[in-house]
Amino acid sequence: MLRTLALLILAITVSAQPRSLLNGKDLQGWEQQGPHPSFSTAQRELRTSGKGQAGNWIFTDSDHQDFRLRFEYKLAQWAEAAVILRAPRSDRPQHAGLTITLAHDYHKESTPWITGGIMGVLAPRKVLPPSFNEWHTVEIELRGALCKVTIDDVVLQELDMAKVPALAHRLRLGRIGFPDMGYAYSLRNINVEDFPSPGTRIFDLAPQDSLEAWGKRGDSGEWRIENGVIEGLNGHSILYPPAVFDDFELTAVVRTHNRVNAGIFLRGQPEGPNRGFEVQIYSPVDAVYQTGSLYARQRSTLQADLEGRWFLLQIRVQGRRCTVWVDGQQTATEDNLPPELLKPGRIGLQIHSDDGRVEFRDLHARPL
Repeated sequence: MLRTLALLILAITVSAQPRSLLNGKDLQGWEQQGPHPSFSTAQRELRTSGKGQAGNWIFTDSDHQDFRLRFEYKLAQWAEAAVILRAPRSDRPQHAGLTITLAHDYHKESTPWITGGIMGVLAPRKVLPPSFNEWHTVEIELRGALCKVTIDDVVLQELDMAKVPALAHRLRLGRIGFPDMGYAYSLRNINVEDFPSPGTRIFDLAPQDSLEAWGKRGDSGEWRIENGVIEGLNGHSILYPPAVFDDFELTAVVRTHNRVNAGIFLRGQPEGPNRGFEVQIYSPVDAVYQTGSLYARQRSTLQADLEGRWFLLQIRVQGRRCTVWVDGQQTATEDNLPPELLKPGRIGLQIHSDDGRVEFRDLHARPL
């Protein structure tokens, strides 16, 4: 339950008519992420050479919540591609956002890895004919947990994601993006129509340029913010934004440096005996409580070293239960939080290293 009016609800663009996301001349309105950018424009198309490989993708420069997306795509021979919806600005967004597979389909199999499949989760209702060097039309509509995917006028997905355990926790707000999957493909006529989202409140916890209203527990460590990225370094303290929540879902895109020990505290306060309970951020995979752990409660199952990479940390707190996901993969859960941790409280960002640095961006909370 939200106990303060100090925050503004995220502004979601509402358009009465579809609007183009591609001007056909340059990449205005888009951002590339990854070490080898491979997307460009030519002949009013958005293209990737496929030479950037995994870890490189392009996405819209603003978030989208409920919308209808239309575009056309053309694959090179044997190509694999995808569109990622409500994606986080992380280095591996496919399994936290909603990813629809686009592929050549010459394997002639019905799996979640063919055209129209929800990547890794659901096969499409029908198998489309295999092809490459042909243009195909896509229409995807998202309204809350409802999803409909149509390709070449064939409905391939129509479902309530809340009823699919592997999809129920996927993000409800994020970017629209396309990954480099090692093959060339082209896109054109990319249009989006944003819908209002009544009754769905998603709060942006990070101010753009000031942390003045935030409470702090501990006297050491330096905190600063620039362009919406909050950075903690060299010390021991917890920084709390002013909002108070009871049951909620929190998402944050995080990056660690120099094996920093950090964390996110939940249902805490900057003063008094209750600092909250902690979701750990600590990159050594073989640490006692590595990234994604509920500190002193449940060790993370994470087996990846995320040092120096942007990753999504997703936390759901509801009653006595807390569940944690890293890049869309569940890493820890606790079903029996003690009574003293059930009261509404504040979210805290921690730095707990004398020689380390942690960054947070896209800090969003959705009350449940």
